[in-house]
Order: sequence, then structure tokens, then C-alpha cells
Amino acid sequence: MDDKQNARVIKTGHFIAYSSLFLAILLAIHLFVILDDHVVKQLLVSNGQKPTANAIGTIRNSFQFTGTMYVFAYLAGVVAIWNRHTYLWWFMFATYTSHVLYNLVNITALFKAIIDAKSAVNILPLSIVMVASTLLAIYMLIVSIKRKSTFNR
Repeated sequence: MDDKQNARVIKTGHFIAYSSLFLAILLAIHLFVILDDHVVKQLLVSNGQKPTANAIGTIRNSFQFTGTMYVFAYLAGVVAIWNRHTYLWWFMFATYTSHVLYNLVNITALFKAIIDAKSAVNILPLSIVMVASTLLAIYMLIVSIKRKSTFNR
């Protein structure tokens, strides 16, 4: 690999790594600061359900458990600073894509509950994560097609 290709590979790896770290931090803020019992209660009330303590706890724990898995998956992208392996490339692509698809299932109800229980500013972390994950997945797909490989290997 010549110097120009190597520099491009390193630059792409750093971009994915630092973007993943930033998205992991934003997702953690959404999960553990914004998504609390008041938001989940509002989510249930908005959908015509009775907000019992058990239902609130179960739904919040479900969001936080799945979200924590995604935080760890995003943090795995930091490895791209040192090791730019093909498997890491496709793992991060799958992480970005699946997280967006997972959140699209109930995004309107969740955003409405957050806005009703808190404020519109509180939807920013998840919105940024969703948009940036979509853009990163598209970027990775374009780069892999254009270079006919992942980290140009």
C-alpha cells in the first residue's frame, strides 16, 4: 500500500473511531439522563395505557438494556484508531444500520413523550445519533463500493 492509500485508511479509521465515541456519549446521555420514569410514564399515557410502576420500570429497563448494548457497540468503533480490520468495518456498519432501524419503530411516540414530559431540546441527543448513524452507514457503504474494499485492504 502506498503512502497516499495508507493516509486515507488512517484518516477513515480515525473518522469512524471518533464519530463512534461521540455517538456513544450522546446515546448514553439519552438513555441515562433524558429517558427517565417521567418520560416512560408519558409514553404510556400518550398511548392510552395505564402507567403502573411495574410497566414503567420494565419499559425503562428494556430501553436502557438495549441502549447499553448499542453504547458498547459504538464504543467498539474506537478500536479503529489502532486496528482497521475488515470485520470491524462491517460490524460498525451493522451497528449504525441496526440502531437506526431499531429506533425507527417507535421514534414518533418516544419523541412525543420526551417533548411532553421535558422539552424539545431533549430530543437532540437521539436525533443527532440517528442522523449521524445514517450518514456514517451511507458513508461507509459508498467508501466500500468506491474503494472496492473496506479500509482499502
